[in-house]
Amino acid sequence: MKVTLKKTFTVLLVVALAGCADLSEQMITDTVADSQFSTAEGLDEALISAYQPLRWFYGREPGMLMTLYGTDLFKEGQSYNSWWDNYGSGMNPSMVLSPSGNVLVWEHFYRGINNANTVISRASEIEGLDPTFMNEKVAEARFLRAHYYFVLVQHFGPIHITLEETRQVELEANREPEEEVYRVIIDDLNFAREHLPLQQSQYGRPTHDAAVNHLAKVHLTIGNWQEAADYAIQVIEGGRHRLLDNYADIFDPFNQRHEEVIWAIQWGDNPEVNNPDNQLQRFFGPRQWLLPGLVGDDMYHVGIARFWPTDFALTELFGNDYRVHELNITNDVRYHVTFKEMWPYNDAPNVPLNAAIGDTAAWFTNDPYIQEMSREELDLKPYTVIRIQDRNDVFSPTVQKHRYPFQRNHGRDYMYMRLGETYLIAAEALMMLGRMSEAVEYFNTLRARAAFPGKEIPLITEADLDIDMILDERGRELAGELHRWTDLKRTGKLLERVRMHNPNASPNIQEHHQLRPIPQSQIDRTRNEYPQNPGY
Repeated sequence: MKVTLKKTFTVLLVVALAGCADLSEQMITDTVADSQFSTAEGLDEALISAYQPLRWFYGREPGMLMTLYGTDLFKEGQSYNSWWDNYGSGMNPSMVLSPSGNVLVWEHFYRGINNANTVISRASEIEGLDPTFMNEKVAEARFLRAHYYFVLVQHFGPIHITLEETRQVELEANREPEEEVYRVIIDDLNFAREHLPLQQSQYGRPTHDAAVNHLAKVHLTIGNWQEAADYAIQVIEGGRHRLLDNYADIFDPFNQRHEEVIWAIQWGDNPEVNNPDNQLQRFFGPRQWLLPGLVGDDMYHVGIARFWPTDFALTELFGNDYRVHELNITNDVRYHVTFKEMWPYNDAPNVPLNAAIGDTAAWFTNDPYIQEMSREELDLKPYTVIRIQDRNDVFSPTVQKHRYPFQRNHGRDYMYMRLGETYLIAAEALMMLGRMSEAVEYFNTLRARAAFPGKEIPLITEADLDIDMILDERGRELAGELHRWTDLKRTGKLLERVRMHNPNASPNIQEHHQLRPIPQSQIDRTRNEYPQNPGY
């Protein structure tokens, strides 16, 4: 099938520095493609360039807007881009990222696809290339291409497919059915599964397990339950990854590359090669630095208060009322690992009298006893207390999973795949197959890991398990990890749960919002007709 792209994408070659142990130590050059791609070294340089567009989504505001806003777990704090949360009139074909004007994921991911296509197309043209080396590099490129298409098809539905390198301006494009897009994705990941090594020499490149895990997620998304279960179990039982004993250790900023990680998007400590940098923590953080005695620090950065947990996330989901003998924030560690409530004084020149560095300066809390206290009582405390009903677009509990101890050029990796989610993929697929006892076993294995030290965490029975239970557990396990919107869409629960739990979105969300609008810039530069999604 001959397919074309309507625009020539600039190919950036990212050259790996000699002797580096991972993909984060990179430098970007403007090497001429035709001469550089004729060697094995040049082929790998082209391949590394195919990773860079991932950073524009997973470490920046676009990925957060498209996966967190407009869900049951997160809503707008302070933002230039509120329509992603409220599904208002601003969500239209001319929508761009304010104030930068970027067309969010569309441009970057099609550039990544073209860079991957370059590797796939050119590999067979290089004389004398070792077949094993060639297949591994092509498998890596096809893994990346599959991932880019997977994100795009979930958000935009039928899209243009291009499987060849774009070498000149092309002005025609056609929207292919979702089934065809998923066929390409699965073909690519099957090739990757067959040819990627069990372990990579450079951390950050996908492995055999990453391809298998990705297949599990793709098959789960399109309702192939048997394949989803089989692939997820294969990764779980493969022995190369394990659940960490302590849930908090998953997000330790000083030990990011552990056995639970299956595949992560790379950053690093060298500010020269971190463009664009990972700013997830900054977007999650409150503006606590507005309070006396507090400043933005290197671990949590200067928060700009973009993404707030909903009241549902802070209360019902995690069970904030520990006076009830059910799952709650005193027997499940995941709430306090996920959300930071307490802020100690850290600005010595401005610490109030009778206080010291390290004393509590502010507490943004969901504690049930605090919720029942009057504002007058709370104002007598020697620190600022913000209850759930007091929250505004400045102060709120904040996701702290993405913290990293450098103020500028934030270098934390982003875990796209970890084994904790794989257990939930297996549980969901097995449940849909009616294999309830097996599904509960995977579910409870993961939940048991979340038990608060010295406490007994409630486990579930077969009678308890349904898709809402799966979604609730995914919320507790994966909150703030950029999966929620696609989870709700995949399970058919987007409209129901948003209407129940997101007051900003509930008045506006409609059936057509299960797809995003095709960017108007794409339609305008296509010579033939490129249809818009319904409702926009």
